Amino acid sequence: MALGNSNSSAQSRGKNKSVVVKRRKEVVAAKDYNTVSLSPPQADAPGACAYSGGTTTYYHNGSNATPTVNDIVYSSKRAMNPNRFTAGHYKMNIGKGNIALHIDSSGIVRASRNCP
Repeated sequence: MALGNSNSSAQSRGKNKSVVVKRRKEVVAAKDYNTVSLSPPQADAPGACAYSGGTTTYYHNGSNATPTVNDIVYSSKRAMNPNRFTAGHYKMNIGKGNIALHIDSSGIVRASRNCP
């Protein structure tokens, strides 16, 4: 009879190895992701454009410096599947102006529009 709880013996036999491998693959797949600073989610594009508070860093899989339509935005630098994201309209500063991005619950950028 072994001493200790069942979790420690299961972990020592490598039972959680598949979880570790999955996480490692997510990190490796995301190594070239770009960072982007976005506002908190708003109900609509005018609300996102009017937002003037702080931003949060997110990551996207697009080839451009800023996410475009059909790029996927992640809350951490891991290519998680499925990606759970807070849907809404986000404000992004691009230097010369601002853009409102509509992002769905999977993190996919559905629309982009210039803020007035």
